Amino acid sequence: MIEEKVTIFELKGGEVNILNAESESVKLTKTGIFICKEGEVDLTIDSVEYHLRRNSIIVYFSYSDLHILRHTPNLRGTLVGANLEIIQPMLYNVTNFNALFIIKQVPHQSISDAQYKALYQYIYLLQEVIKKEKLEEDEEVDIKHTRPMIEIAHKQAELLSYALMLEVLQCYTNVVPHNEPFSRKDEVLQKFVSMLYRKYRTEHDVAYYADQQFLTVRYFSTIIRERSGKSPIKWITTALLVEARDLLKNTNMSIKEISDFLCFPNQSYFGKWFKNLTSISPLDFRKGKSEGISTDTSFADVIKRGINYVKNNGIS
Repeated sequence: MIEEKVTIFELKGGEVNILNAESESVKLTKTGIFICKEGEVDLTIDSVEYHLRRNSIIVYFSYSDLHILRHTPNLRGTLVGANLEIIQPMLYNVTNFNALFIIKQVPHQSISDAQYKALYQYIYLLQEVIKKEKLEEDEEVDIKHTRPMIEIAHKQAELLSYALMLEVLQCYTNVVPHNEPFSRKDEVLQKFVSMLYRKYRTEHDVAYYADQQFLTVRYFSTIIRERSGKSPIKWITTALLVEARDLLKNTNMSIKEISDFLCFPNQSYFGKWFKNLTSISPLDFRKGKSEGISTDTSFADVIKRGINYVKNNGIS
């Protein structure tokens, strides 16, 4: 079964060992938000302690360490997590990357009743759409007749997730960042991600990004892997693959036009590259023959794009 792109979990304080994070810290595998509905909870993210109560929100990042220290029995809240394929295309439309960096520095915020209501409106709608998407997993459903509804549900989920992300960003618009500077390694990652969003379609070589920061490819790659958990080439490949899938699914561009748009040497090279990563040709993917092809868990179970966690003081 293909992993869900967006997961929504209603958290209750009466449960034993929430997320298995009470007895010891756990490594988060998605990026998302937790909204506190009722009660209180003390937790640490990467050893920094936060206190949440009703009408507070905290953004968490993949590769972060979460430890729940204590909570009241009446704790209620909602966790929303998303993987790479749903987040990455959205981030290409977010022009204010500084907002993302600030969230990493100050992830916890109190929100107004209006913001609380808006967030839950999007979450409710997203939950309803996810139910439609799950029809695809029901073996008794006639997929031929439900395919149009499922395809619409996929697009609705993407748009609602994007709207929810923008609503979350709105909650942080008045936040003043800490003054402490990023470490040099965090700075390297931050600059790489910002540049990647502008250049990934035309610059596929790690050496280009290393040269822009006057670093050797080896040292540059070591920093990126250390601070993000993924090599630069995997970042570049993932950006191109998600874009290629989107263009194949949602545009009338020919495969050659897509190959040219993404600056591959030729259509044949693009086709072999795409099939090597997905086990299916671009043409078959466009025809909808990708059912049953599992998403590559090496990049789908964690988010490594602009909102990616970089240890203590940085975010890419």
